[in-house]
Amino acid sequence: MISPKLYSMGTFFNLIFVFTVFLLQGVDSTTFTLTNNCPFKVWPGTLHGDRSYPLSQTGLELGTGASTALSAPTGWIGRLWARTGCTTDASGRFSCQTGDCGTGSVSCNGAGGAPPVTLFEFTLQGDGGKDFYDISLVDGFNIPASISVDGGSGDCRTIGCPVDINAHCPAELQLKPGGGAVVGCNSACQAFDSDEYCCRGAYGAPDTCKPSSFSQIFKNACPQAYSYAFDDQTSTFTCTGANYLITFCP
Repeated sequence: MISPKLYSMGTFFNLIFVFTVFLLQGVDSTTFTLTNNCPFKVWPGTLHGDRSYPLSQTGLELGTGASTALSAPTGWIGRLWARTGCTTDASGRFSCQTGDCGTGSVSCNGAGGAPPVTLFEFTLQGDGGKDFYDISLVDGFNIPASISVDGGSGDCRTIGCPVDINAHCPAELQLKPGGGAVVGCNSACQAFDSDEYCCRGAYGAPDTCKPSSFSQIFKNACPQAYSYAFDDQTSTFTCTGANYLITFCP
């Protein structure tokens, strides 16, 4: 006869936590379908928030015209983006010109994308059970993008930033690796690292941090996208019970 094994309370609660994570990861409430319409490969990355769990893939490759689906568990909070200009060096280290995670591999494994990068941000089943979603240029821009909605109820809008801002990016904001072509357009915060442009310090509130001439370049090009930290009223969208279609270069 096998004697029953006694667990400490710490071990018991650890088991409960692991079991809860297992159950939550198995509840797929929302599907993100990623499609690459760009004339070049992109490498989407994903990052989950502190109160959420990672998606099934934190990094992948998408060729021109390719699509893939990722399932998100109930209550997922996080962001997705496209990396561009990615290569693997002789030592096997993977890196990208824009949106690089710094992990040295295709998987981002909990790391975010380096600016400048066009971001898709989601809070699923948030306040009132609604999904909140946006396209953010607060960290700059690398490629055009859109989010469209499949199903759902409420004011479920298709939103996008279909303009190539790189073609109109001011010289002081341009990302030009090795002095070559412009592959990204930095935000003023990233370019100048000042409190005024980064909405911090004395400028850390909506009444003190206002749109700048630089953020207005992004807003004029893509009115539905976040152009600076407090650009909420025209840039946050909601839907309930939907799946989302994310298109690079719509």
